[in-house]
Amino acid sequence: MIKSKIEIAFLVIAGMFACFAKPAFAAPLSILEFKKTQLSQNEQAQLCIQVKKLCEHLDQWRVLKTADRQLWLLSGGDIIQFNDSAKGLKLSKQWHVNLSTQKEGTSDGQFIFPKLFPITQNRYAIAVIDSFSEMYSGGGANIERASFYELTESGNERSFIKNYPFSFNRMIRACFSEQDYESSQGNCHDEDSLSLDIRPVKPLMWQFRYRYNLSVSPASDSGEKSYQGSRNLNIDLNKAPEQPNIPEAWKYAGMG
Repeated sequence: MIKSKIEIAFLVIAGMFACFAKPAFAAPLSILEFKKTQLSQNEQAQLCIQVKKLCEHLDQWRVLKTADRQLWLLSGGDIIQFNDSAKGLKLSKQWHVNLSTQKEGTSDGQFIFPKLFPITQNRYAIAVIDSFSEMYSGGGANIERASFYELTESGNERSFIKNYPFSFNRMIRACFSEQDYESSQGNCHDEDSLSLDIRPVKPLMWQFRYRYNLSVSPASDSGEKSYQGSRNLNIDLNKAPEQPNIPEAWKYAGMG
């Protein structure tokens, strides 16, 4: 009888602890940044033995180190992952993206944005940026569009977001007469810009935070008014929309 009561009391106490115990959560997902970090001579020598061709362009190297003892190297269109163990750095995985680096027409070429975007705790993606520029009388624009690729275990890149607005800055001349210059008090351009900040929300979901700003000159005949806007979009990475749901004016991709 006494033994039975002790067992019941133990079960009650165990149940209370179970109710109040905090559940174990996975570490939050964080975007990792490649930096122009100075590696030690020993680290650099170990990498160069394994990726000799990349040692010809040390000025292009961008590096990041993770808490699980991984070293990632970004150089041009190459992304390489190394395991850091007691025996030193050993090449684990390697990816190569064919980038267009030549200027042609309004295109300024492509580059890999120097950040590693987490899809889940152990799956990552990169962003390939297409950059454009255009010039016109008294103004111009710089435009960036982003396509995202998962770095797969097999060493390939899987595209899952294509040609999203990433950023732009545009300036259009508004003053054409002496009266325009006087009335505008030196503010002789209409200017607008777009920026994007990405935040991982949970595995397989990112939040795209778009910010738009329009500044209209007093001399402008555009009929527009100065304006600031923002939009936060949760993007399901399994079925990302073809384009984000933002106003058309925010999607400016050039006059071509």
